[in-house]
Amino acid sequence: MSFLAKIRPAKEAEVAALRARFADRPPRRPDDLPVRDFPAALRGGDRVIAEIKRRSPSHPAFRQPASPRTLARAYRRSGAAALSIVVDEAHFGTSLADVRPVKEAVDLPVLVKDFVIDEVQLLAAWEAGADCALLIVAMLDGPTLTRLVRFAADLGLHVLVECHDETEIEAAAAAGAGLIGVNNRDLVALTTDLAHGEALLPRVPSGAITVSESGLYRRADVVRMARAGADAFLIGHALLQSRDPGRKVAELAGRVAEDALRVKVCGLTSVADAVLAHEAGADLLGLIFVPSPRRVELATAREIRRALPDARLCGVVRDADPEELADLLGRVDLDLLQLHGDEGPDTCRRIAELTGRPLIKVLPADRATPELAARYDAVAAFLVDLPKDGDGSVTAADCRAAARALARAGHDVFLAGGLDPDNVAAAVRDARPFGVDVARGVEAAPGRKDPDRVRRFVAAARNLQELER
Repeated sequence: MSFLAKIRPAKEAEVAALRARFADRPPRRPDDLPVRDFPAALRGGDRVIAEIKRRSPSHPAFRQPASPRTLARAYRRSGAAALSIVVDEAHFGTSLADVRPVKEAVDLPVLVKDFVIDEVQLLAAWEAGADCALLIVAMLDGPTLTRLVRFAADLGLHVLVECHDETEIEAAAAAGAGLIGVNNRDLVALTTDLAHGEALLPRVPSGAITVSESGLYRRADVVRMARAGADAFLIGHALLQSRDPGRKVAELAGRVAEDALRVKVCGLTSVADAVLAHEAGADLLGLIFVPSPRRVELATAREIRRALPDARLCGVVRDADPEELADLLGRVDLDLLQLHGDEGPDTCRRIAELTGRPLIKVLPADRATPELAARYDAVAAFLVDLPKDGDGSVTAADCRAAARALARAGHDVFLAGGLDPDNVAAAVRDARPFGVDVARGVEAAPGRKDPDRVRRFVAAARNLQELER
């Protein structure tokens, strides 16, 4: 029995409950949640619809700790054109109650993905603030599909009509669908095959906006389906299984190459320096919240976020209580956390679960072994640096060697330790890291960046990779 057949009795019960609820109180959409233009967000091609859910029946081991609001901001910052929320709490852990927080957090249109069999479910989605609703042809006969498409249009609600074969595409077109999704998943086996969708996409009538769904994990998959005719791409598990969903959106949307060297400029203490680093091309801006000549004031950190709403900010902390980190994240909208103390694997797991942020764990070069890194299963990346209060016996060369060993073991590694504009290219060539991190090496004085050195550092790191492509 397919998942759609299994879930239908539960949806029939939901329909009855909704009808009873709306009999006592007619649905009303809040005035502050106007319908956003979902189709317009997908025009122009190569648009990613990023999905929000906490778990998935097709991947039982998957759990997403980040809140819908946190994910929405990460997706928006990294180039998503629209968002999707699965609203079946029993199976996916998210519901219609998540729509408002997401819409308040970002300005993107929101698709509500439910297993719709009746008009009352569309009313509930409309009332909750949805901009678009999913209709799955496999769950509906032709007259019901047509009726639901028209009912949604009367509400002002857009619909994405999902198809799995050529007959369903014909039914969607006959119902007047202007947004047609082609799903690459077998609903019985819950497996995906891009070749299946690739063959179906040319069957979608011209004039309809076409969305490729399921099984898209790499930029090459997106490019492949775009060549077959897809305008947009509904992507869920590839984002949610990533330890850094925001970065994954940027890769799939083509904003950054999957093998691109990441550049992090750390120790930013002013809005001017943060803007400088961002405009120079830094991927991550590091804000230090522990005692240091480069510590940033909380008020300044908030000003940096307001000045750079689309930048990716990384907060540097040390041996912080997880509850304190939650308070910090409530005050400053940070994208990542860098743990610069003695946090062990268990502590990192708790922080990841509590904050829902990707973690960068700092390892001193004299301890950064593949065996130790393997224990940190909740960490998105490592940063190899010189030891705190070292005696000089551990050198920048040791940092490169340790970073190289971690990279070869399959870890994402940021290289630090004495980098500057003059040596970063050689260091990257030697260590082959995932990214580089610089603070002191681009300063005019502690906590104050030198514009020329920042620009030269980013250019030197990037130019090397471009030359070697």
